[in-house]
Amino acid sequence: MSVSPYIAALGLSVVVAVGLAALTWRRRPEPGTRALSLLLVSVVLWTSCYAVALTVQDRTLRIALQRLLTLLSVGTPVAWIVFVLQYTGHGDEVTRRTVAALSVLPVATAALAVTNPFHHLVWTSSDIVTTGGLTIVFQTYGPAFWIHLLYAYTLVLAGVVLLLRLVFTAEHLFADQALAMLIGALVPLAANLLSIAGLAPVPGLDLTPFAFTISGVTFGYALFQSDLLERVPATRRIGRNAVVRNMRDGVVVLDDSDVIIDINPIAETQFDCEAADVIGQSVRDAFRELAVEVPDGEDTVVWSAPGPMEYEIKASTVADQHDRTVGRVLVVRDITDRTNRRQQLQVLNRVLRHNFRNDMNVIDVCATQLTDRLDQENAELADRIRMVARDLADTGTKAREIERIMSRRHNDPQPIDLPPLVKRQVDTIRHEYPEVDVETDLPDSLEIRSTGVLESVLQNVLENAVVHNDNADPRIEVAIEEFPTAREIEISVADNGPGIPDQEREVLVKGTETPLEHGSGLGLWLVNWGVSMLGGEIEFTDRGDDEDEPSQGEDTGPRGSVVTITIPHRQPVVPADSGTESPIDAS
Repeated sequence: MSVSPYIAALGLSVVVAVGLAALTWRRRPEPGTRALSLLLVSVVLWTSCYAVALTVQDRTLRIALQRLLTLLSVGTPVAWIVFVLQYTGHGDEVTRRTVAALSVLPVATAALAVTNPFHHLVWTSSDIVTTGGLTIVFQTYGPAFWIHLLYAYTLVLAGVVLLLRLVFTAEHLFADQALAMLIGALVPLAANLLSIAGLAPVPGLDLTPFAFTISGVTFGYALFQSDLLERVPATRRIGRNAVVRNMRDGVVVLDDSDVIIDINPIAETQFDCEAADVIGQSVRDAFRELAVEVPDGEDTVVWSAPGPMEYEIKASTVADQHDRTVGRVLVVRDITDRTNRRQQLQVLNRVLRHNFRNDMNVIDVCATQLTDRLDQENAELADRIRMVARDLADTGTKAREIERIMSRRHNDPQPIDLPPLVKRQVDTIRHEYPEVDVETDLPDSLEIRSTGVLESVLQNVLENAVVHNDNADPRIEVAIEEFPTAREIEISVADNGPGIPDQEREVLVKGTETPLEHGSGLGLWLVNWGVSMLGGEIEFTDRGDDEDEPSQGEDTGPRGSVVTITIPHRQPVVPADSGTESPIDAS
C-alpha cells in the first residue's frame, strides 16, 4: 500500500515538531520555553490529527475529526503571542489574567465548533470529497469562523511586529534568531491564506499543517545555530529594566512635552512621591512644591532638597532610530556626602594654606634665631627644628598647589611651545641649585595644547630629582621625544640619586595610602594626579648601573631613577561641572 506524498509530508512535519518540543521542554527555565513547548505540542496535535483525518473516509468520523482540528488549532495563535512576548522581554505583561483574556475568543470558538450542529455559526455546510487518496472536507464558513480567523491573524501579526522591531533595534545581536522565527511564522500564515482563498494545489486541502515543516526547519536553525534558548533578548531588556529599577540613582523618564511617563523606586523616595500619582503629570507641576529646578535640554542642575539633602539632576535626551528627539531622562544623584566632603576639604585646605603655613614660618624664624644664640649642641637641635618647619611649610605649599590645580573647572587647553617651557624650568633649577649639572635634549620647537597643570607637574618632577639627590656630583637629564603617529609626547627626567623608594612607587600604583603604607610627601602625588588630568601616563624606572658613575661606598647597585611622562598632543577638556574633588586626604 503506497503512502500519499501529502501524508508523508505531514509525518515529517510531526517528527520535526516532536523533536523540537522535546528539546524545548528540557530547557523550560529559559524565558518563553514553556509557551514555545505548548506551541509545538499544539502543532504536533494539529498536524497529526489532520494526517489521520485525510485518510478517514467515514463521513461521520471525518466531520468529527474536522471539529477536533478546530479545537486543536484555536490555541496556537495564543501560544505564539505569549512566546514572543516572553522571548522579546515583555514577560512582565504575560500574567494569568492576560493569558485568560487572550484565550476567551479561542475557547468560545472551540465551544461553538463542538455545538455547531445546533447553530451553524462556525460552518454553515460541510461536504466530503475523496481525491487522490485524500478525504477532504469542503466547508462554508459562518460568522464565528471569520471572527476567530481575524483574531488569530491579529495575534500572529502582533508577534511578527515584535520580532521585526527586535531585528531593527537589537544591534544585530538577535537578528538571525528573529529572522528565522519570522519565516517560521509567516510561511504558515501565507499557507493558511492560500487555503482560505482556494488556491491550494488540491482543492479544499489545508496547507497550514504542511507549512509547519518549514517552521520546524527555521526554528531548528534558531535553536542549534543561533542559540535560541541560551541567548535571548529577554535577558537584555529585563537586565536594562533591572539596572534602572535597582540603580542607586533616581531616574525620571519624560516624553517630548516633559510629561512623566516612568519613574524608578529611588526617585520616588527622593521626591517623596508615588509613581501612580506623578505619571502623566508635567514634571514641573509634579515637583513644584519641592522647588525642584528642572534642567533644560541636556543641562545639569543642583537641587537642595529638604533634609538638608543635595541632589545633582542631569538631563539627557532620548532619540529614536531616526535620530528624532522623543523625550528626556533625568538622572537624580545624591551628592550630599560629596558636597560635605568638599566643604570639609575646603576648610582643611584653608588651614594648610594659612594657619599651618604661617605657624610653620613663625617656628622657622624662631628656630633660626635660636640657632644663632645657642651653643653648638643646642644650636644643632634648633637647626633641626628649623629644617622640619621648612619641610612642613613646603608640604603646606604643595597642598595648596594640589588644591589649586585639582579644583579647576575650566581646564581649557591653550597652545604651548613645550621646549621653552622646559628650558624655563631648567633655568630655575640651575639658578637655585648651581651645584647640579643639568643636561637637556630638547627639540627647537614643539607646539602642543595643554594647561598650566603641565607646568606644575614639570616643576615638581625636577625639584624631586634635585632635592633628594645625595650624589657627590648630582646630575639630571631632561629629554623630550615626540611620537607623531601616536600623537603623544614623552618627557623624561633622569637623575643619579638614590632612586625613588619602592614603597613610594607602590603607593602611587595602588592610588591609596594606609597607616603602614604611605608616601613621604605630596610632591609625587601632585605629579601623579596632574598627569592624570592631562590625560597622560607616568612611569618610574631605575636607571641601572652607570659605568661612568663613581661608586658610593659599597653600594654598587642601580643609582638614580627615570620619571617618564607621556601626554597627548591635545589635553582633554575637563567639563565645567565634572564634580572633581580635591583628592587631599586630611588623615
